[in-house]
Amino acid sequence: MRSSVNERVESEGFYEMLWDCDHCETKGLLGKSQRHCPECGAPQNPDKRYFPSPEQQKKIDGHSYEGADRHCPACNAPMAAKAKNCAQCGSPLDGSKEVRGVVTPKPAAKKRRRIWPYVVAALILIIFLIYWFFIRTKDAQLTVSAHRWERVVAIEKFGEYEESAWRDQIPSDATGFPMCSRRQRSSRQVQTGEECHTERVDKKDGTFEQVKRCKPTYRSEPIDDDWCTFRVRRWKKIDAVKAAGTGMTAAWPAQLPAADTPATLGATRSAGRTETLILDFGGQSCDVKDATWQKYKDGQKVKVEVRASSGKLVCSSL
Repeated sequence: MRSSVNERVESEGFYEMLWDCDHCETKGLLGKSQRHCPECGAPQNPDKRYFPSPEQQKKIDGHSYEGADRHCPACNAPMAAKAKNCAQCGSPLDGSKEVRGVVTPKPAAKKRRRIWPYVVAALILIIFLIYWFFIRTKDAQLTVSAHRWERVVAIEKFGEYEESAWRDQIPSDATGFPMCSRRQRSSRQVQTGEECHTERVDKKDGTFEQVKRCKPTYRSEPIDDDWCTFRVRRWKKIDAVKAAGTGMTAAWPAQLPAADTPATLGATRSAGRTETLILDFGGQSCDVKDATWQKYKDGQKVKVEVRASSGKLVCSSL
């Protein structure tokens, strides 16, 4: 049988639906075996079929499902899916409609108080407050009070350093023998059993199928691996040399080791370089790119955007 992912579906057989006679009120008649009331002879009304209680269930051995019953367009009697003409009145069954099935009742859901209108209202209020106090801007004119700069050069040293990694991640140039211990690296899901429930499905031919649906249950099981400490020879950052000043002429720090120093134990070299350019506007400042930094002069008045509530400069408006 078709099932959702990781769900096992098992048929437990077919059983008779029940129906009650509309005419003489005889109750508990069999939906498949008794197409007419044995008391008054009235035809079965398929809309009055219902599931039996567990004590009333009658299994049909060897039942071959051929399809849902159809209503006779003339007398409304339920006819088997393969029937060509109504056995009650003889009318052809061309274009006849399927009988209505019985849906397995589900437990009534506990009525919950609707809170989503309050959540939506709160979100709208929060968004409005964020816009009003932190996003809303207005035009202003500020004066550039100073240009500041800072340049930093990293200093690296070539040495033998201790590092740690999983055994399969140890680099090929590691020296000596690694010291390892067992440690949890991940986990896996291990099936421990199943959780099952039974459903009854109206086949709409006077029978229902009892179906067992089972989903696997799992537990988490740790997976251990070797966590190792080893030594490698590397260039490693040990310091940074800075130079800072004001004005529009920035300079790199002097007296630096060469960037192409050979890799020998204890050697140092210059490495990555970073630059920070700052425009001051009285009590406010912005980190900017070189083109923006060069664009303005000290004492120049600049049209900018500021936050309407706080007056804070919006640097992206420069």
